[in-house]
Amino acid sequence: MTDHPETLAPYRMPWARDPMKQARSLTPMLRYVPKNPLFLIGAAAIGVAGVLAWRNREKIVEKTAPMIDDAKVKGQALIEEAKAKGEELIDQAKATSEAVVAKARRRAAPKTTVPALH
Repeated sequence: MTDHPETLAPYRMPWARDPMKQARSLTPMLRYVPKNPLFLIGAAAIGVAGVLAWRNREKIVEKTAPMIDDAKVKGQALIEEAKAKGEELIDQAKATSEAVVAKARRRAAPKTTVPALH
């Protein structure tokens, strides 16, 4: 299936339309609600959780601030450790590549021989 606008149009949300057309485009999904009320229960649970989180956002920030700060400190330590390991690997790679280059030069260098004098 190619990505033609005509082909994909039924599956896209019509955000540019007026609100009534948006509501009408969502109505096909609503016909499954009587068959499976978990849609409404799940939406209500998410809504309640969102409202409670919004009301208690200051308390949440106060309780989570120490955990976030601790995570920042641990993250910085991990970054420094990774940086040190990375620098060690780079140094090791440089040394290995220099050894390989030196070995290749020794093999490629012509042997200098002293010409025989007669």
